[in-house]
Amino acid sequence: MFWRRKESSTGIPARASLDDDVELNAALDAVGEILRARARHAFPLDGESAPEVEVYEQWAKHILVRSAAPTSPAGEAIVEHRDWRGLVDFVAKRARRENEYVSNSMRDMRNAIFALVDSISKTSGTQGKNDALLRRRVSALGAAVESGSVELLKREAALVADAVNKAIEEARRTAEQQNADLKARLESLGEQLEQTRREGDTDGLTRVANRRAFDLALERALTIASVVKRPVTLIMVDVDRFKSINDQHGHPGGDAVLKAIADTLARSFPRRSDLVARYGGEEFAIVLPDSGDAEVTVLADRLLHAIRALRVRLPSERTLAVTVSAGAAIALPNETASELVVRADRALYASKRAGRNRWCVAPAIAPDVSGAAGASGSDAPGVSAVA
Repeated sequence: MFWRRKESSTGIPARASLDDDVELNAALDAVGEILRARARHAFPLDGESAPEVEVYEQWAKHILVRSAAPTSPAGEAIVEHRDWRGLVDFVAKRARRENEYVSNSMRDMRNAIFALVDSISKTSGTQGKNDALLRRRVSALGAAVESGSVELLKREAALVADAVNKAIEEARRTAEQQNADLKARLESLGEQLEQTRREGDTDGLTRVANRRAFDLALERALTIASVVKRPVTLIMVDVDRFKSINDQHGHPGGDAVLKAIADTLARSFPRRSDLVARYGGEEFAIVLPDSGDAEVTVLADRLLHAIRALRVRLPSERTLAVTVSAGAAIALPNETASELVVRADRALYASKRAGRNRWCVAPAIAPDVSGAAGASGSDAPGVSAVA
């Protein structure tokens, strides 16, 4: 208590001394200032509105001027006695709630930081110096959380942020280097494709690439296309009525026709990345990287016009006009080389069945390999001929 009443021997209360009055007023003022300071710096707890925080101010007025306490019955303006017990209960309850709030917040923060530490530890999988630094800093941050020291936690959190930035920068540089290495390897692979014709894999008769070189070139073109997401077109070409040419002009005449057609095809597709190959017998194949829907019509038409303008000089010094039929197919995503050949070959036979001396483009659907033998030509769904 702040003061004690003295009673006279007659039972009449003794008057407090002047010093007691001064001390009592000072104590009341101090309690009021403490409550008002708490009101200024109080913060709303979860689910609490501002008026609940302002209860401190109501208690301060109650102590200083005996206005109605928050616990007083409604309608009272001035009370006779100060509710000290109610004030103690309010402050104690408030302190417990604030302690629980801070403790729960610290626990949630520790859990969040531990989750961050665990996430960073699992995702930092490289062996760079900055990654090692990040792992050390993350470990120190975990220890700081356990210690409960706010200052230590702030310092270690700042160091972790710096280490994360350094690790991200190192990962970026590593990714750039890996991309540069991949690009260099792809360029090297592309150069190998371009040099296939110079590696000796040429057909002895026509001097264009042979079947082995074609198989390798098509596989490489599809591999590159799957990485760089660019189209690849395959055109299969067959000499029309070649058996009749052999029958009428002999094999030397047939050979002259094959060599002239091979030379015309090579001149019609002059890009270093294009590959013209003899697929077998009187059939040729052309691999065209970076060529898709927009180019196939122009390329196929150019091929047919070049062959139609060709006049083959035979060993007998006679000249012979020849025609070809062609089938084009644009590679589908994840399509194998053999599947692409099947579609182009079906388009080729559709041209034959439509009257020869024309080209067809294969529909953009995967071939039914189970029916490959009987689904070629015009029986292939979606194939249309272009004269």
